[in-house]
Amino acid sequence: MNRPRLRAALRVAVLAVGLAGHVAAAGVVLRMGPPPDGSHATPGALLFLVPLVGSPATHAVAVVGYGLPPGEGRLRVGPLADRSCVVRLLVGGGASVLAGVALLSGAATLSSGTTAVVIWVLGVGLIGGGAVGVALGGLRAAARAGADGVREYLGTRG
Repeated sequence: MNRPRLRAALRVAVLAVGLAGHVAAAGVVLRMGPPPDGSHATPGALLFLVPLVGSPATHAVAVVGYGLPPGEGRLRVGPLADRSCVVRLLVGGGASVLAGVALLSGAATLSSGTTAVVIWVLGVGLIGGGAVGVALGGLRAAARAGADGVREYLGTRG
């Protein structure tokens, strides 16, 4: 198998694993029930940490998967497949943050009960994962700009 097709398969696999983990974090919330009467709800609160930490972490994996090089072949998908990795990270992360804010400020406040908690966890995951994507894209762009500046400085000096 040639490298560009392998890169495309890796990109799709990382993206799929991240999205599946994001959905699984919401599934944990769906399976959680209210605490039993007379309990301190500590086990339930500790169980709630799983989706609260897992949702942003797995969505960050999905955003990084979207930012990987697209490769070639049938697995070269996405509207920004012809753009650089930095652009895909910034746009994918920014879109995730906007979608997360919309979920938190809109859908989570309009619903109630377990549905509101699931939407809230998904929104927090989108915001957290999107912020990681934007940060990685920004660091990559800053590193590229710094390296270009150093090369230009050393080229004019020597």
